[in-house]
Amino acid sequence: MWDLEHERADGDSWVASFESEVKTTTPSRPRQEPWRQIPAVAIGVCGTLVAAWLVWQTWTATPAVSAPLNPVAALGTADFKSVPEGASIAINGTARGVTPLRLSLAPGTYNVQITSGSISRTLPITVEANSVVSQYVELAAAAAATGGRLDIGSEPSGAQVALDGVSKGVTPLSIADVAPGQHRVTVSNGENTVSRTVTVTRGATATLVISTAPVAAAAAGAGGWLSIQAPVDMEILEDGRVLGSTRTERLMLPVGSHRIELANSALEFTTTRTVQVAAGRTANVAIALPSGRLAVNAVPWAEVTLDGASVGTTPLGQLSVPIGTHELVFRHPQLGERRQTVTVKAQTPTRIGVDLRK
Repeated sequence: MWDLEHERADGDSWVASFESEVKTTTPSRPRQEPWRQIPAVAIGVCGTLVAAWLVWQTWTATPAVSAPLNPVAALGTADFKSVPEGASIAINGTARGVTPLRLSLAPGTYNVQITSGSISRTLPITVEANSVVSQYVELAAAAAATGGRLDIGSEPSGAQVALDGVSKGVTPLSIADVAPGQHRVTVSNGENTVSRTVTVTRGATATLVISTAPVAAAAAGAGGWLSIQAPVDMEILEDGRVLGSTRTERLMLPVGSHRIELANSALEFTTTRTVQVAAGRTANVAIALPSGRLAVNAVPWAEVTLDGASVGTTPLGQLSVPIGTHELVFRHPQLGERRQTVTVKAQTPTRIGVDLRK
């Protein structure tokens, strides 16, 4: 009996010892009541449903094929070239660069100013979407054509020269960029002063050779002078013999009647005059030039000016133009400006055409 009780006591002691070790080695977890687990389960289920819905929306959505939210308007291109290069370009008053220059612009009409040194050209352009408008401007040619040149000589040389009352130097003298039109040239050697009227043409050279010898010297030789004013250079002939040219201010001729022929073979023009030469005096003869025929065309088309005056829009046929050298300017709103020098003859019609696309 004692043994049995002793064994139970030992067993209970061992069980108590084991439970004590378990309690010290295994952390205790608080027991949760079932009703506290319901919110967590609900949140998990809702999250799963939301995720499934998002996956379904992504899978079934059709990609949009419409235009972007902020579409970019189609642009056009403006291409500028000039002679000489390096001309500044201003569009609607704003500097954009120097030639050669290529710009992307919104469709519309612009005012373009092209400047090289003191020479400037203003022209409108129209830019269209997905297209190129080109402008080519010859500023150097325009600068050269603004005036004419005047060469003045004297016999003997070293005489003082005044142009329209303004002293310019001594002969031989060359004056550049003289405004087109009539001018008064005065040559003086201190003892004798001679004045002449000369016509200067744009882009051409007018020549005067003036004798400052006293008129009495001519009278002593029983001779006189012949002075011919002509807008172009012409040879002066008598009986088939060349006496000189209109570049010479005066020719000395014997006193009497002379039948003079004046000719310019390049312009197909010949005319004759009969003059009376008096001793010690100058016979003055003015030559008016006839008109020739000029036909003008351009591709695709252009507005045309002749020596600064508008003559219409191409095609232009049978224009009546004084013979000689003239300046034509072709203008197109998209293709720019082109300048051309043309020589009109008295007999053969002159035809000129330009391709503004090149």
